[in-house]
Amino acid sequence: MAVLLVFDDVLDPERLRRSLEGLVKREGWQRLGGRLRKNAAGKIEWHIPSEFTAERPAITFTHVGHGMSAAEHPAASKIPRAPSRPSVVSDPDELADLAWEPGYSPNGINDYLLADNPVLGLRVNSFSDRTVVVLQWQHVAFDALGMQYVVEGWCDMLWGGERAGKIPTPCGLDKDPFEVLALGLRPTTEEHILTNKRLGLGGMVKWGLGYGVDMLVRAKENRMVCVPETYWRPQLEKGLQELRAEAVEKGEDPTKVFLTENDILTAWILRCVISPMEMDPDRMVAASIAMSLRKAFEGDLLPSAAENRPYVGNAFGWANVLVSVRDVTDKPLSFLARQLRRAINDQGTRAQHEAYYAMVRASGMGLPIVLFGNGDMAQVGFSNWSKAGLFDVDFAPARVNATNSGAPCRPVFVQENHGPIKPVNGFFIFGKDAQGNYWSSAYRVKGQWATFEEQLRRDFEVEASYPGQSDGV
Repeated sequence: MAVLLVFDDVLDPERLRRSLEGLVKREGWQRLGGRLRKNAAGKIEWHIPSEFTAERPAITFTHVGHGMSAAEHPAASKIPRAPSRPSVVSDPDELADLAWEPGYSPNGINDYLLADNPVLGLRVNSFSDRTVVVLQWQHVAFDALGMQYVVEGWCDMLWGGERAGKIPTPCGLDKDPFEVLALGLRPTTEEHILTNKRLGLGGMVKWGLGYGVDMLVRAKENRMVCVPETYWRPQLEKGLQELRAEAVEKGEDPTKVFLTENDILTAWILRCVISPMEMDPDRMVAASIAMSLRKAFEGDLLPSAAENRPYVGNAFGWANVLVSVRDVTDKPLSFLARQLRRAINDQGTRAQHEAYYAMVRASGMGLPIVLFGNGDMAQVGFSNWSKAGLFDVDFAPARVNATNSGAPCRPVFVQENHGPIKPVNGFFIFGKDAQGNYWSSAYRVKGQWATFEEQLRRDFEVEASYPGQSDGV
């Protein structure tokens, strides 16, 4: 994985390096400087140097001074600016030369098993007017919420003083706190809500043949979508109004209606994916939403929130929503958003996570997930990184130009690159920038982004025609 943070400032690469390296050297954080190895049983182990040295550093670090403005550089010149209306704005793969060493193509965990590389890396691209900061990591190190703790600690180290003194010490990882889930060391207390919808072997084979061809054989395109606040906020307000009116009709309390910004954004993306595909209206659509296990297992497998000992690792489960194509295309966006919110609330409990991973263990398929639906379903996945706070990073102490001192130094653009596996219709939602724009990217089968763009245009024109609806300008 590589996350690119683009700043409209010239930053000091050495200050960025020293602060991140200093974080990894702190007590409890050293695992991020570990090397990955296989033991005699073929299991992955972390080998953490007893001391980090120039020969065995805490992080890998590369600084590239391009000696030109970003607009003059072949890749950096393609970094997009936010549009005034929902748009497909760029191809994240066109920035790969900023994310990795020239000619490098990610090859998964083998890149770490066969080399003396720590799991965390930093690459800084300096231009005369911008800086592209790249955080590189192997996904075994942490997930999106784990990344939140890393970037927060990195920022605190950069600012120093009292902030650095308050950096929490992660919970100990000498043993896997989620071993209980992995091995089924305690009985489940309830069945999973979707137990009866689980795909059996035949359904998995049928679904896998279709999805596998899309992922492994057919040509794919990577694209970034930007959704301005002038578009998504009216959609959220409209959705809440619809659900409150429905609650009143049913005699329910309308003040208990709740949707998040990401509920409406995820529902809207799902509609833009499915609506133009001209599928059978009765075909099943399965939406899978990654969610953190941390809150559900606080005070149980993980320390309580009051202890302030974050889990910097992988701790995610899934909420799954099953609807029909007709539900997506014909019902209001508020319907979809509510289904997503209910799934997150209902499937995000400790008991439901335990029931889910019990099914993973019992499946016998060697996969880390269980699928729900049927063999003909259309699958769309979502990984929401908003809580990682990538747009909230403030690197002001690393700013070289003192004339801007005192002002925050936050990313104006965020994207990620990854490999070698590139699942189709797996959407990353990176969060909201300072202007309220949401950014999201995904790989899709070649040609499908064109239909997505056409759906964007139709949606925008329809919504802009409603009285009181913003025109997006």
